[in-house]
Amino acid sequence: MRIIEKNAALVRTLTPAEEELLGGFALGTLVGPRLLQANQLLMKVRNGGHWLACDCRKDALPVLNVTLNGHTGTLFLKNNPGTAEHVAGCPFTKDEREAAERDADAAPPAAWLPPDTPLRLIGDFRKAPQNGTGVISEGSERHEQQRLLSLLLTLIETSGLNLYATHLKKDLTGQFAELRSVASRYPLLERVPASNYLETRLDMKHMMMLKARLREATVFGGHRRHGLLLDCIDEIKGRKVHNARSEDGFDFQGHHLLWGGAKTPGPLLALALYSPATAGSHFYELIHVASVPVLSRVHLFPVYRDEEREPLKALVSLIDWMAGKGVKVLMRRPVIGGQVMDELVLTSDQDRVLSVSLTQEPLGPEPETEHFKRYADFKSLETFRKYVAGFFMRER
Repeated sequence: MRIIEKNAALVRTLTPAEEELLGGFALGTLVGPRLLQANQLLMKVRNGGHWLACDCRKDALPVLNVTLNGHTGTLFLKNNPGTAEHVAGCPFTKDEREAAERDADAAPPAAWLPPDTPLRLIGDFRKAPQNGTGVISEGSERHEQQRLLSLLLTLIETSGLNLYATHLKKDLTGQFAELRSVASRYPLLERVPASNYLETRLDMKHMMMLKARLREATVFGGHRRHGLLLDCIDEIKGRKVHNARSEDGFDFQGHHLLWGGAKTPGPLLALALYSPATAGSHFYELIHVASVPVLSRVHLFPVYRDEEREPLKALVSLIDWMAGKGVKVLMRRPVIGGQVMDELVLTSDQDRVLSVSLTQEPLGPEPETEHFKRYADFKSLETFRKYVAGFFMRER
């Protein structure tokens, strides 16, 4: 796949990671940050006045343009009329569906949620005309699911869990206190603060406590009653959430929403939606679950992939060591809106900035910064540590 000028001149060839990203976009398989990455890449192509040319055939190049639905702000790929057809099996073979059909089906990327605005994480029950049973409106269901992941990422970002500096360090109790404080700014519905119906421990006792508060609540009016459970867990496997508090795990009946679109071993910070599954039911259960991998059970710093954990722990230790030498370094991971989700940004009190990636394979385009390093390019963890220490300690 190539980016080309409208006169067919080559701008550049996409990297294999970018090509895989756009293939997933065309097939509609991307979610969360991966979908956001694809949209950002396509917007750059569109803003540059360029087209995309597919390499699926050797004799001619099928050409696509990036089209924007002005009503919804949705990007999609459209094959240029009159250009060559794609080979069978190419993910870009078919034109995207009509905008109205696409809007009803597409899940938006995870996004920062503004405070003091009703979250509306789950739809109300509606009467089915034939049998009168409670059903959920399907048109907005995927949008509501995605808002659960957006809420979890917003809580992480706003509470500062995606920042690490020695002078900002908090114990586990302090980290959950920050999360609860942020949740108080987000109403589930009008005048229903999320923190009033939030438990920060996932076990049977706290589920029953939340259920009792929900059943007695009058603030939901005619809306579907629901609350939230937030905890650091072991893993999510199949339709079960597993942690140390239950041998069998806890069932959930909806979807598991992943940050980054790929399963990563625990520990995970998980946010679960708790509500009856059918109208009139007094049986509450976990509906959808969103999760973000974290560094450890006591340090809820977000981790993009499991392979990051060892070098990330080394960076945390190094930051503490440099603080002891009088050099304050802050490490930040953008969890919402970052162009490259595996990127870590380290800044010092002397205005030095270093961007690093701890993954083995590049994920999306490299950050356009002067100082960017990949851990995979170093011979060992110790060599990497020495480079980072030298970068910030130089001339001290």
